[in-house]
Order: sequence, then C-alpha cells, then structure tokens
Amino acid sequence: PRQGERIIGGTDAEAGDFPWQVSIQTKGTHFCGGTIISSWWILTAAHCFGKELPPDLTVVLGGIDLSQKLERKKLNSLILHEKYDSESLENDIALILLDSPIQSSDQKLPVCLPFISDPHVWKDCWVAGWGTTAAASRVLQKVEVKLISKEQCSKWVPHLADSMLCAGLEEGGRDACQGDSGGPLVCTQRNSRRWFAIGLVSWGEGCGEKQKPGVYTSVYSYLNWIQVETA
Repeated sequence: PRQGERIIGGTDAEAGDFPWQVSIQTKGTHFCGGTIISSWWILTAAHCFGKELPPDLTVVLGGIDLSQKLERKKLNSLILHEKYDSESLENDIALILLDSPIQSSDQKLPVCLPFISDPHVWKDCWVAGWGTTAAASRVLQKVEVKLISKEQCSKWVPHLADSMLCAGLEEGGRDACQGDSGGPLVCTQRNSRRWFAIGLVSWGEGCGEKQKPGVYTSVYSYLNWIQVETA
C-alpha cells in the first residue's frame, strides 16, 4: 500500500517525542509502526499483515533508535478488522494484544484516542516512522503535516471512504511512506498538552507528491470497534 521508502521531508525525532510509537518486527526487521493505546494493546493497520502471521513477530518499544537494545514484547493475539478489504483498504485497522503489560515510563506511554470527529479542533499534526528498505532510518523520523478536508481530498483521491482522512501539504514534500504503515498521525488541541492518534498510516499514491496526500484510517470512526475488541 505505501510505495516509497520512508517519511519524506522529516527530521530525527528526539527521545520521548512519540512515547506511544512502536516498531512491529518480524525476525528482527522493522516492517510496520504501531501505537500504544493501553498497557496491553497496540493499534496498527490491517494491511501490515497478510493471511499468515509473519514468523517471530515482536513489538519493540521504549525508544527512537532501533540500533539500540530496546524492550521487546511478544504477541498474545492479533485482531484484524473483520471487514478489512485489501483491495479498497477500507477498515484498515488492527489490534495487537501483548503477552505482558507495558510498564509506563516517559519513553513508553499510551496515546489518547480522539473523542471528536470535527477536524477543525486539531492542530500541530505529526506523523512519525522508521521506514523500510536499506535507506531506512534507525532513528525515528517525524514530519509535521496539515489535515486536508474531506471535500478537498476527495477531488484528489477518487476512492475516499468515510472512514479515511487525508493529511500532507497541497504542494507535496511531506508525507509518510511505506514502512511507516500502521503508525499514528497525532494531533493536539489548542491549549492542550495531550496528543491524540486521529489517524493510522494506510495508503497513498506516490510519496510526498503534489496533490497526492497521505491517506489515513480515521481512528474516530473505529472507537466503538476498539472498545468492543479490547473489552
């Protein structure tokens, strides 16, 4: 789904910038991002997983530099959205239940889930990821993006479902790419120090191209599903 290599137009994250961000790995290699939403649960994208579970799946957390020795956790189970469609990428959302709980620290914290669907309440939106390929960064990359209205985005993106949202810059140059898949688009609100995961990196055409914004799964659309599955 995400063609390209990594965050475009980004910079290195600082330690503790995105304490909810995790690296999902198979045989020690990063292939998707994820988000801590509680001590037991990780939110990610369904398209990261095929029909078969990758071997030796681990969730790596508690740091921004994958070349360092970071904490690793095994999965208890993986839940893909039952209506996930690998063609249209609708319902591109999944949950990972860890086999042991995360002990919170300033480098390991859950993100907030969004309680408002109105995009106008959000400001300072960022997306982060480690990317894939040989050029993949070992240090988490971050880039600031702007939310793009549904009306505007559906002119550029023909198959935009209600449960998707768009972010980037109209002129391009800033985007999430392959290997950042499943990671969160986080925003804050005016006068708030809390960060909310409003989107999950899902798909896009090209990478950082003009009028081809990144398309994200809208987390707000799945609050009910998350609540039911994690209950």
